[in-house]
Amino acid sequence: MLIYIEYTSRRPGVGLEQFHKVAGRGQEGWAGDYPDDVMVVNLGRTWRTGPEPEYMTAWYTPKQGLDRIDDWEEVFRSSAADAFEEPFRLAARIDRAGCYTPLLEPVVGTVERYYVEYFEFADGASRDDVRAAYEERRERHGDLELNLVCDRIGKLGPGARGLAIWGLPKWAALTEIAEEIDAGDGPVRLEDAGLFSWMGKETL
Repeated sequence: MLIYIEYTSRRPGVGLEQFHKVAGRGQEGWAGDYPDDVMVVNLGRTWRTGPEPEYMTAWYTPKQGLDRIDDWEEVFRSSAADAFEEPFRLAARIDRAGCYTPLLEPVVGTVERYYVEYFEFADGASRDDVRAAYEERRERHGDLELNLVCDRIGKLGPGARGLAIWGLPKWAALTEIAEEIDAGDGPVRLEDAGLFSWMGKETL
């Protein structure tokens, strides 16, 4: 299983509407043509809260691991994806990407608003400890959608080791979780956080 996250920015001079149209179509085009890769979320930073780059797309490949990159390489070298990749490159730049292992089964996003946690493991904490902590939080916050919890593969990704994405019914729901793992106890150490909306719904 592989989680691949693209961290993307809008190219200078490209209008927001054009970016949404071209970049959104590019991601949706890949998802439609290559169903082995599931688009979990396609998000833009909102209310200027969270780290840059401002956009992220998380892909889940349940049947493969890092060997999936060999398949992607073949696709790009064959020009099979040019119809949506070439316009994408004119409007957007993938600044970084990361490879991760899912700690819980990813859930495709269905809401507009998202809270993203960037975290490190506490000293001595294992993947099982982190998994259990998020399972407990998910059960406690049943009205929220826990879309993704993943652990970086080695150093194949920027910033913090772990990343979690919560879908929110409204921003007021942040009151339940924004300070929950900031106290310093437990297996997870919160390093950064951000507010995101589904691409096209973000407030710059």
